[in-house]
Amino acid sequence: MRLKQRMAVFSAAVTMVAAVLTIGATSAANAAPGGDDNIVSGKSQLSPEVARTVHGNSVSARQTAIAAYWTADRMKAAKPDTQMPAMKAAAAAKPAIAAPATKPQGPARKVAGAAPVAAPVANQPDVSPMAYPPNYPVGHPVARTVGKVFFTSFGVNYVCSGSIVNSEGKSVVWTAGHCVSDGAAWNYNWTFVPNYYSGVAPYGYWYSYSLTTTVGWFYNNADYANDVGASIMYNNGGWRIADYLGAQGIAWNYAVSGYYVYAFGYPQASPFDGCCLYAEQGYTYDGGGGTIYMVNYMTGGSSGGPWLNWFDGNWGYVNGHNDFKYTAYPQYMYSPYYGNQVLNVYNAVRYISA
Repeated sequence: MRLKQRMAVFSAAVTMVAAVLTIGATSAANAAPGGDDNIVSGKSQLSPEVARTVHGNSVSARQTAIAAYWTADRMKAAKPDTQMPAMKAAAAAKPAIAAPATKPQGPARKVAGAAPVAAPVANQPDVSPMAYPPNYPVGHPVARTVGKVFFTSFGVNYVCSGSIVNSEGKSVVWTAGHCVSDGAAWNYNWTFVPNYYSGVAPYGYWYSYSLTTTVGWFYNNADYANDVGASIMYNNGGWRIADYLGAQGIAWNYAVSGYYVYAFGYPQASPFDGCCLYAEQGYTYDGGGGTIYMVNYMTGGSSGGPWLNWFDGNWGYVNGHNDFKYTAYPQYMYSPYYGNQVLNVYNAVRYISA
């Protein structure tokens, strides 16, 4: 019965989102030799419930509708991404102890972060620092480039985390693949709230124009080495998101283990409540089979939150992200190793603005 219900919901969701998929390789000039450079992209959609509240055809009308949908109560009630079927399966699995060692797949590359064009103005400037480590005030470069991701998948509202990543198009939010796609369908009602705290959106709501992930993840929700995703964000108030808030850098094909990274995210599952930005730090280790891991006690809702390498206290390079845990080892957080699949997704979105 459960399978039939899920297939019925899946069919309805596919009809509803009606996204045009583009499946193909990155340009020959940027393709990674020997890597799987196929990606999948789809235009972001609203559920019928939200679409009925859009008055007009403008982007601002859609932004208004999505902001109205994601009330403080609805955001608080959104389920941690660990309750998604694919992530439950990951937690119940056993670590791939005998998996092949993870290795760089090509030349190591970095794209540096970028400061905002001008100092951004928060609509809630006089607030206390957030309650959990790292206790950054509103407007700290990490706090305003990391945020909560809210979306609906098969009729259920979920929450993840994400970070603004620098690109030529200045419009990329980087996250986990399962935060953009589940069950060979696109998640919808997708919005990013930078510097979120306790239901407050000091820099507003940013609505997704399009979503991108790997072919490996879109068609196989057990391929955690390819669980990488990105969203192109619509402009907001005439601003591109990276121009307005700044953006972290990104890196791929560096050493697998031994890096000291700073992980950020919004854990929502117990013992956390999703109110605030949280941080962990530690060394990375080879998880085998295209994954890495670190000691990190964050829980569901933190998925997609960045692991910043070469971090100077304000800016760094996304070189991993909170992705999944094994129930038997709750002290370890896993991430896809950032190899050619990251290069391919990044190349697919880096020049786009909306």
